[in-house]
Amino acid sequence: MAGEQAKPLVGIQIGAISFADEGVDAVLDTVQERAGVNAVMFAVFTMTRGTGGRQIPNHPFPDHGKQEYDRFFGGNFAKTHPQFYPNTIIRDFDAPDEATKGVDWMEALLPACQKRGIALYAWVVEDIALWLPNTPKLLQWDVFGRPHPQVCYANPDYRNWMLGLMEDYCRSYPAIAGIMWGTERSGPLEATLLGGVPYCFCPHCVRRGRDEGIDVHRAREGLRALYEFAQSARKGERPNDGFLVTFLRLLMRYPEILQWERLWFVQQQELHQLIYGTVKAIDRRKTVGYHIWHRNSFSVFYRAEWDFSEIRHYADWLKPVLYNNCAGARFHDYLAQCHRTWLADASPQETYRLFYRFLGIDEGDYDDLPTRGWSAEYVRRETERTVRAVNGEIPVYPGIDIDIPSGQCPTTRERVREAVLAAFAGGASGVILSRKYSEMRLDNLSGAGDALRELGYL
Repeated sequence: MAGEQAKPLVGIQIGAISFADEGVDAVLDTVQERAGVNAVMFAVFTMTRGTGGRQIPNHPFPDHGKQEYDRFFGGNFAKTHPQFYPNTIIRDFDAPDEATKGVDWMEALLPACQKRGIALYAWVVEDIALWLPNTPKLLQWDVFGRPHPQVCYANPDYRNWMLGLMEDYCRSYPAIAGIMWGTERSGPLEATLLGGVPYCFCPHCVRRGRDEGIDVHRAREGLRALYEFAQSARKGERPNDGFLVTFLRLLMRYPEILQWERLWFVQQQELHQLIYGTVKAIDRRKTVGYHIWHRNSFSVFYRAEWDFSEIRHYADWLKPVLYNNCAGARFHDYLAQCHRTWLADASPQETYRLFYRFLGIDEGDYDDLPTRGWSAEYVRRETERTVRAVNGEIPVYPGIDIDIPSGQCPTTRERVREAVLAAFAGGASGVILSRKYSEMRLDNLSGAGDALRELGYL
């Protein structure tokens, strides 16, 4: 028994299309034999192309599955049980995708996973497509009073719907091991600096802001001024005192900008807390883990908000995204965007090493990043930092990327092996192979198995 407890979690993210195309048994046998998988993060609710459907159009197919692109819609890939959604206007959200509809994929997967000793997690990706009935009523409002195409975390219909999903999955499928919940969104401050329109000024957020003593008028005025600054900067219009000084002046003149940012983040984290409490109220044995956006590796703003020492109190484990193959291209693009607004006094080539120091990274030259990616050492360092941040009190399962079609650094079997070894060297309790099985090449997937055998786990 002690030996069984010592085995790490080896998870993999898989969407319904892979099981429809290749068969449940065939997929589970493949991932178990090649990579020692003992946990499946099944994308039971997703409307994002990066987590559902076959390969992204215009990218090469992997060496398995159907060799044709699909039209992906997404939604709920399990059976929807209406009794869990009485207090929300979101009702009709079954996935209409032609190849997967009409099947309760959770029900189909559970016995096959149990037979193989594989834990099944309900993986919920929070984005909602606007074609769903009533979703426009859930949206954030921007600083100009217009609906913004992302849901508001404070909207009670959205919260009740999301908690209904949690209860539905946990009660309708009591054998699941738990929930993985993921969100990839930044608050209004950074979104504005990267070229977006500031939010959320919906009635729910305005009321909450006033209740907390924030001057809503000043917050709106400040974020409009920040928006105007960012838009002018992106046109190359240099302010008299430079970009960074002007940005800092706006924050000093309108401290309400940071108050509004904090309000947005707190309401986001409240949803995490509600999800955690709901699952635990149903079954304390089920675990709740969070997918942590890759931007945590790039952004000083995002990292400052996501304090893992606090989040550990409402998480059973964390999955920090440590996708080293595509990290170079992603950081290259992110920093370039920053240099169009608040860092436009300089060039990325002048500041990237400073950001490496800020973020605890030591990688190659900025111009080479899209083709080089980042090293396995990045995976080790970030794993170690996350383990330290949670004080070793909850497991950390780094996300390891395999064949994500972004950037120009190709995944190889050896790079996967090195990344998995680095995660364990950094103190990981397991790994989650990402982003989705339907874009992974099988030989590269086997790199995870190589590492686990080297470590004595297989």
